[in-house]
Parts: sequence; structure tokens; C-alpha cells
Amino acid sequence: MEPGREDHGPWHTNASALTSGRACFRAVLEMTRPARVLVPFYICDAALVPLKRLGIPFEFYGVTRSLDPLPAEWPSDASVLYANYFDLKACGADTIAGALVGRAIVDDTQAFFRRGHGSAWSFNSARKFFGVPDGAYLYGPRAADVHPARANEGAPAEHLRTTAAGGRRLAYRQYVEAESRVSDEVLAPSSLTRRTLNAVAYEEAKTARRRNFGALHARLGAVNTLQLPMTLDAGAVPFCYPFLPARGDLHERLWRQEIFVPRLWPEVIARESPGFEWERELAKRLLPLPVDHRYTPDAMTRVGDAVIEGAA
Repeated sequence: MEPGREDHGPWHTNASALTSGRACFRAVLEMTRPARVLVPFYICDAALVPLKRLGIPFEFYGVTRSLDPLPAEWPSDASVLYANYFDLKACGADTIAGALVGRAIVDDTQAFFRRGHGSAWSFNSARKFFGVPDGAYLYGPRAADVHPARANEGAPAEHLRTTAAGGRRLAYRQYVEAESRVSDEVLAPSSLTRRTLNAVAYEEAKTARRRNFGALHARLGAVNTLQLPMTLDAGAVPFCYPFLPARGDLHERLWRQEIFVPRLWPEVIARESPGFEWERELAKRLLPLPVDHRYTPDAMTRVGDAVIEGAA
């Protein structure tokens, strides 16, 4: 083995490999057939697609200012989808897994490196962390009875090629389009995804993401109004640094500086359900600042300075 490549190869070896997080969620629903599912309001519409497709009733629940579920008790006839937001809520995921044995479903799509949560079903997403068109991994309290008939070789990859060519603005638009075309069909990951993920230096990626998160928190923690634990647990590898300014919406200001910070789940703002004003405010103003392992400390300084200037 050549030097520096000891951590290459599959990261998830004891999970079912599928094309997307929503495909994993669909597989869980097909296996467990819950009478109904409780879903956090602060989540993308894509998470609702498998529920609607399978005709399974669902109800929204709210979250606190620290993104913990509001219900004090869970009904005994429902499964619960719990979001491990930004990979900062794994402790809550483990708690709900123990409380709702077999009925907890953890959305780890912002927590690629997590390898399950005990007695819960859980799934993550590769494309949110690495330059791949698809890929997700399903864990459960028992072996998943999932046997994809084919791989998703048609997964959109135009944004990846544009990014490699340096066209960042176009790549961002193509990424948004690609996200809208992600399939919930229970398929295996594409061959491009499998090849790419087998070449990732995972330990290096983990170290860099944690370093970049720490750098942004050191710069922005004092003015970040989001009530989340910003001290990382040993297994946390964040999807982003979630920053909530005290006022205003900084997306446009950052985009003008070519810092392409997405709006997480803008559909939440206009969703036709009464209440949930806190969740709508998050969807409008939260900045998921990049901590990608390809970013250098200098890049984090630039991002932090831009945010401080905009929030002033």
C-alpha cells in the first residue's frame, strides 16, 4: 500500500448502499410499513416524497431554538423521523433511538460519517460531502431486506464537471437542478460514485472539516445566534457551519463575493401549514457556511471576514 493511502476504500462496509437518502427512507418505509410518521417541519420537501408515494400519513412537528423536537411524548402508533442537523444533533439521535426502539428513523444526510444509531434506522448522503452524483448508506436495527435491481447510472453529474472546469456560478445552478432530479427509487449507487468514494482519503477529510468548522466558530461564535452545541463530539464531521445572523439575510451579499452559500430548504417558508414561524425564519436566514475538506484555512478566514462585514 502506498504511503498516505491507508484510509482509502469504502467508509461504510456494513450498510446497504443505495442511490439517495430519500431512496433509503423509502426502503425503510416499505420494510416497516408504519401507520403514520411524524416529521420535523424544518426539512426539505424531498423527504416527504417517499411518504406521499407510498400513501403513508404524516404529521409535522416543531423544533426548539436548539433544534430539539418539541413533543414531550411520542404516540405509540407512529414512527418518528429525526434530523441530525449539520451532524450536531447526534446525541439526540441516540436518545430517540433508545426511546423508540425500531420506530426511530434518523436522517443523517448531513452526517455522512455516522455509522448508525443503535436500534434506529438511519441513512446518510454522499453527494452532500463529496464530488459524486449520488450515493447513500442505510443502517438499521436488523439487516435491511433491500436488493436493488440496478444501479442509478443516470444520476445527474453535469454540475460536477462544471465545477472541475472552474465554472462555479453555472455549477451552482446545475447543482440546484441536479438536486431536484434526485431519485427516490430504490436503486444502487452509480458506478462513478462507487469509484470516486473508494478513492477518498476519509481521515484527511474528517480532520479538515473539523478544523474548518473550528476556525469559523472561533471567528463567528460570539455573533452566531443559533442555539446549537458548537463543540464537536468525537464522531462529528459537520456538513457546514450553521450561522444565524442577529438580523437580516446575508445570502445575496455573500453570493456577490462568490461565496455560494445555499438556502437550505426554502420550500419550508411557503409550505401550506399554519404556525412553525421559527422554522420558516431558519429557512429564510440561516447560512450553512462551507467547511468542505478542500477549503484551506485562508479560505475560512475569507468566509468569516465576509460574514462579519455583512452582519455589522
